Amino acid sequence: SRMLHLIDENGHKRPVSVFVGKPQPSRVGPGYACPFQVIGIGSQNTDVGHGSDSIQALKTALDLIGAKLRRLNEELGGQLVWEGGELGFS
Repeated sequence: SRMLHLIDENGHKRPVSVFVGKPQPSRVGPGYACPFQVIGIGSQNTDVGHGSDSIQALKTALDLIGAKLRRLNEELGGQLVWEGGELGFS
């Protein structure tokens, strides 16, 4: 998991959590699936990265998280921050 913050117009921090599950064999086809969820902004649905093995599924999930966070941050006017710099995902 990773904790980010959404900074509102008054400078208050609201927590935004990113959770990544353990890659497991896919239930819907060959390969692996890695679930992830962003809580605190957006739809908060559980999404899944897929791959031919567990490492590829994990990497896909991390790439999808990065894309989702960049899109949400753009919609929010750049108010999403991580204390480690940038948003912490590729």
